[in-house]
Amino acid sequence: MTTTKASGGGSRLIAATKAQALAAHRKKLASLERLIRRRLATVVESFYDIGVALTEILKKKLYAAGGHASLEAYLAATKLVGVAQAMKLIAIVREIPREVALAAGPERSYALIGLAKATAEPDSAAELIERGTVAGQPAAKAPVRAIAAAAKAERAKRPKTAATKEREKADAAVVKGLRALLRGVGLGAGVVGVEGGEVRVAWTRAQAERAIARGG
Repeated sequence: MTTTKASGGGSRLIAATKAQALAAHRKKLASLERLIRRRLATVVESFYDIGVALTEILKKKLYAAGGHASLEAYLAATKLVGVAQAMKLIAIVREIPREVALAAGPERSYALIGLAKATAEPDSAAELIERGTVAGQPAAKAPVRAIAAAAKAERAKRPKTAATKEREKADAAVVKGLRALLRGVGLGAGVVGVEGGEVRVAWTRAQAERAIARGG
């Protein structure tokens, strides 16, 4: 009888501890969510704070306290930030110190992360921002397009692996298939591109209006 009581008491203690932890996580998640919503109003100045909050939600899996299986599911449900933008901000926080990133801005900072990874030199995005140059300009002030072009050129210098060739072949098949699908329904192919896990279609205004009319 004594053993049963002790076991029951231990189970209640464990349950209470778990409940307290869940409540604490829910409170922290709500606090970080409020911070992100406030900072979104001034996203140019506050993007780093948003990235820090998203990083904490991801690292500590706080999204689970809100009943979500992943950060992506949490963002889709709350509509705080798009998943792609969230991943960019998290990458910036991981790779670049606050003041350095603030000086360069979010888009340039992220572009320079890509350039640093593309180059053969063991440099970092932070180092590029502080003393690097792109297209004859200080990296911290270089246009994002110029940085992206430099990264593309660096990647082109590398010998392609079998996996890269296979991915490019698969991407080309997606582009070709989507163009054919769009033309088949009379919408015009537009400009179709594959970037990572995203497929983007750029239409003219006239093409978009035709698509809307057909959908109606």
